Amino acid sequence: MGWFEKLDQKISLYNTDEKEYGIRSNKDLDPTNVEDRTWRTYNYFLVWFQSSLNVTIWNSGASLIKNTGITYWKTMIASVVATLIGGLFVMINSRGGAVYHVGYPVLLRSVFGVWGYYFFVIVRGFVAILWFAVQTYYGGCLLDVVLRCIFGHKWYDIPNHIPADQGITTRLMVAFFLFWLCQWPVIVIHPTKIRHFFTFKAFALPWATLGIFIYCCVVGKGPGNWDLGIPIKTESAQVGWSFMMCINAILGSISAMIINQPDVARYAKKPSAPLWPQFAGFMLSKVAIQLFAMVAVASYYRVSGVAYWSLWDLLNAILDEHWTAGARTGVCLVAGAFCIGNMGTNLFGNALPFAADLTGLFPKYINILRGQILIATICWGIVPWKMLKNAATFLTFLGSYTAFVGPILGCMLADYYFVRKGNYHTPSLYTRNPDGIYYFYKGVNWWGCLAWAMAMALGIPGLAAAIHPEKYPAACLHMNYIGWLMCTIAAMVFYTVFAKIFNPRIYPEGHEDTPTTFEYMRPNNGFFEEDTPINGVGALNYSPTGSSSSIDYGLKEQIAVEVTSIDK
Repeated sequence: MGWFEKLDQKISLYNTDEKEYGIRSNKDLDPTNVEDRTWRTYNYFLVWFQSSLNVTIWNSGASLIKNTGITYWKTMIASVVATLIGGLFVMINSRGGAVYHVGYPVLLRSVFGVWGYYFFVIVRGFVAILWFAVQTYYGGCLLDVVLRCIFGHKWYDIPNHIPADQGITTRLMVAFFLFWLCQWPVIVIHPTKIRHFFTFKAFALPWATLGIFIYCCVVGKGPGNWDLGIPIKTESAQVGWSFMMCINAILGSISAMIINQPDVARYAKKPSAPLWPQFAGFMLSKVAIQLFAMVAVASYYRVSGVAYWSLWDLLNAILDEHWTAGARTGVCLVAGAFCIGNMGTNLFGNALPFAADLTGLFPKYINILRGQILIATICWGIVPWKMLKNAATFLTFLGSYTAFVGPILGCMLADYYFVRKGNYHTPSLYTRNPDGIYYFYKGVNWWGCLAWAMAMALGIPGLAAAIHPEKYPAACLHMNYIGWLMCTIAAMVFYTVFAKIFNPRIYPEGHEDTPTTFEYMRPNNGFFEEDTPINGVGALNYSPTGSSSSIDYGLKEQIAVEVTSIDK
């Protein structure tokens, strides 16, 4: 055996699916067994409660009035409406993962086929890489404030040896590196254990957010008449489209996290755990931080005459104006808390989804933990500070990326709720047998891909107009203002209509008469009695002999736990 074969053998993960036509798998791709379903109801409340409390949401909330040009109260209403819509999508997209205990890459096999799903895994993974790098850079900007509070001018006056055209200074480069290092203890934790970190963050971040909000309100004596030196639109059509732009911007900023839901919901102790708790945590924190950011910026504007749209600029301005021990301590605590917050958001919103995607693409070599380590490693290669040199165009592109991601979500929801009515056959998700119900034609659900492409095409004119507004008519730009909702709902409609035409099979051969009532397959985890369990997950009445009256001894503990969970 050569050195290459030895290395391959050393790094290869155990293949948990070696049967004929089986899709190579590993434990992180298999259905989550009972022992690894560690997330309780409160964990799902806290995971979204903490995730929305981050610097990106603060900055976007602070910038809403600037970007939309409508009055503060209309902006606030739009933010509440958008958060309500987003919370509902978060909740309903969690259901499939929570019921059948599988993540996004596996669920996609029922939507686009056991070969076709690869492309859509890559689509999501690409944006996760970019956002991980951007969020790490944002964390470095906050850590820069923390180090200024601690070391004063000794840190702030570090000589710059990097050319201006690189988009970063020596000081910020060091801060970026230090934040990147600080993320590693979080990155190397498996999702089954990371919930404790999210709990800590959920209790730390609200105090920091509330603290900077109260400080700005006190020194500025409130937002006053909300004068930010920005012309406010009054013409009704412009106001209406700006209102929709505000809604779409908020939905777009969380679109990737909405589609990530199965990757977290699969670890739920019971199917109901990720639903209303996530909705409540999402609504409370996201509305609060957006409103707090708008009020804080408007209040401090009355003191400084400058609207600080980013949190680190606001904190540095406070230090410039009040270089006292109290101010340095307060700013250090706020910036430090948001640093920690960015680590959690980066893991939940970017590292975990990317790792799940890579696990689906390369199950022989990649599992969740290795995928998280990989995205942290390649972060430097993205050089986010260079992309952010032209921040307006780059962030517009990332926001408009919803034209690609939204239709995937629409197809997933249509497949689960309208076509299959919540009934998946789990073993068929792990086979490329040409007779399998998710094989479609040559392993690709061509009409599902067509539904995605048609919905995505609706968003292209708006995407082009957002990047080059001077080259396209206003109608194209208006399409971008409703891009996420338009593309997502269009995909749901197209997919459902095509399913009516092509009539896909719900169950495998021999089970055509099985009822298709909503989530009929849920109590048995998507297995029939004769199906062999996967990773210890199977039908409650499974027997190695195929007899429905006997129960496999090895599954008795699992059955007891699952029955209790279902009853609850």
